[in-house]
Amino acid sequence: MKKILTLTLALAPMLALAGPSLGQNLVHNGSFEANSLIGGQWTTYKSLSGWTIGNNQIELRNNVAGSAFDGKNFAELDVYGNSSISQAIATIAGQWYELSFSYANRADSNKGAKSNGLGWSFAGLSGEVGKNTATNWTTFSTRFQGTGKLETLSFSALGTSDGYGTSLDKVSVNAVPEPTSLALMAGGLLAMGLVSRRKKQA
Repeated sequence: MKKILTLTLALAPMLALAGPSLGQNLVHNGSFEANSLIGGQWTTYKSLSGWTIGNNQIELRNNVAGSAFDGKNFAELDVYGNSSISQAIATIAGQWYELSFSYANRADSNKGAKSNGLGWSFAGLSGEVGKNTATNWTTFSTRFQGTGKLETLSFSALGTSDGYGTSLDKVSVNAVPEPTSLALMAGGLLAMGLVSRRKKQA
């Protein structure tokens, strides 16, 4: 009986983590590295691998008016005017996911907070970030349950349409354990520790 209990406790954390491709980023080209830019270069694009681009294009920079949060490239959506990007992502009904992205305002802008900000939306959720003058990279994340449908992840520039906006980098959507599974995993690890402690005391 003790052996069965020990085996069950040992398997609990692994069962809790079992799920579809946990840790795999479902966003294609989330760090905007598919296009090669040399250091000190910036370029605007009408199309970009993985993303649908708005009418005013997207600007990629490599160590220009800031540096990337992840890799070499990062994006800005206020190009010749406020623009947007989007990408369709398949989700599994009931599966928990985490959306995460990093953003920062331009250090070389004197336009003030009214020029900055990004709007985002995905799977029925939406919000706004960066509507201030902070120039350090900040990471935003939120969790949601999949619908089993293709969901459109989108970002749009907010504020004054003046060519100076908020930068975006390291966009990811990952399958994660559901909250009850995390509790099961924690309980299993705790119980394993107690069993191990009792063995040592014996």
